[in-house]
Amino acid sequence: MNHALKRMYARTVFYPTLAWNVTLGRILKVRNWWDSIDDNVIVGARPSARDVAVMHAAGVRAVVNTCEEYAGPTKQYSEHGIAQLHIPTTDFTHPKLQDVIDAVEFVQQHASAGETVYIHCKAGRARSATVALCWLMKYRSMTAMEAQALLLKCRPHVNPRLPERPVVKEFAETLPNA
Repeated sequence: MNHALKRMYARTVFYPTLAWNVTLGRILKVRNWWDSIDDNVIVGARPSARDVAVMHAAGVRAVVNTCEEYAGPTKQYSEHGIAQLHIPTTDFTHPKLQDVIDAVEFVQQHASAGETVYIHCKAGRARSATVALCWLMKYRSMTAMEAQALLLKCRPHVNPRLPERPVVKEFAETLPNA
């Protein structure tokens, strides 16, 4: 499927899948809206404006937003001193390699300063988890499979096939031990 068709599909199913995520995470509470995967990294679903004060109180000082369909609550981020890196990625696809590299370095810049970074997509399952997995590979010296196992332990509904994504394989080739 070409990118234009993927984008059209993602737009068509956006509201039904967002409603599903809200139902599971906010109403039924069978999934956490976000989960810590490291002392400095949280992977989660699309935050709303009302989440920002809670995120800030939890130590979040930076956000990686992988949603093409959502710019994020930028006004509230600004009010709370939270920096955002927006790498727009169509839902049901993976980020581009350069966007992953930029996001991994953004996460590390904040993590190395002792700050917490919230990485999100719509559901916190694939686009965001791809960035987190690559950060774990580079800065926590994990293999893709070790990083996948940690993500699944911390956030069980993460896509279980992230190491198979072409961008993860491409990212692995950029690492010194590749």
